[in-house]
Amino acid sequence: MDQELNSTLDQIASKEDVKGVLLADEMGLCLGARGIAKSDAAANAAAIARTARELALPSLEDQDKSQYPTITLAFEHSKVVIRNEGSFTLAIFM
Repeated sequence: MDQELNSTLDQIASKEDVKGVLLADEMGLCLGARGIAKSDAAANAAAIARTARELALPSLEDQDKSQYPTITLAFEHSKVVIRNEGSFTLAIFM
């Protein structure tokens, strides 16, 4: 799995306009980081995704768990897109 994970992170990081990529588990532990993404940001990215999910889906028991929100943090010259898919949170720095 490590090889597949590393290959996927490398593939995302090599896309045009991507400056960094970060993958965290549901507890905020960094599973991999590339480019400008720092492993220290994993817990924050997971917390942002978890909070957004709680705001969007107040009662996950009653909702389709596949409908997780995508969060975009926009800055003047860059942005970070964060998406949680249940067990993992992906942050792409652009």
